[in-house]
Amino acid sequence: MKPTWKAARKRHDDALTITLSIGNCTVRKALVDTGSSVNLIMLETLKTMGFDKENLVKKSVPLVGFSGETAHSIGEITIPTYIEGVNKLVRYLIIEGPTTYNVILGRPCLHQMKAVPSTYHQCLKFPTPWGTVTVKGDQEESRNCYTQALKATTKLPS
Repeated sequence: MKPTWKAARKRHDDALTITLSIGNCTVRKALVDTGSSVNLIMLETLKTMGFDKENLVKKSVPLVGFSGETAHSIGEITIPTYIEGVNKLVRYLIIEGPTTYNVILGRPCLHQMKAVPSTYHQCLKFPTPWGTVTVKGDQEESRNCYTQALKATTKLPS
């Protein structure tokens, strides 16, 4: 007996993680986050892309996390960002510190692109002059990021 579609489909609640091009560099582990009011890029990611601190506009913006913790950005940068045929100038706040993602695309970028993300369908859709484009998420990368984040926050009892 063949399994039905529902039985064959794996259950998941993975974050939407995509690969995109920023400043002519392919950047993996970009989290699409409708809960974020800013676009973020990690300083280490910028260094890997060939940018240095002289390329940044110094700007300290308080960023409040889900649990109320506050971090401050160290600057901002506007970089051409290319996603599946669409090129936009995107302003990113830069933060330092360890994280599992290289980039967080928040509401400003999603609104600029008129994008509709779906974690359930693991895709991002947005209009272009030649029709609607669908960017598929990388579920395996998303699960790896989640596992890495759990390892980083797990503390051994003393």
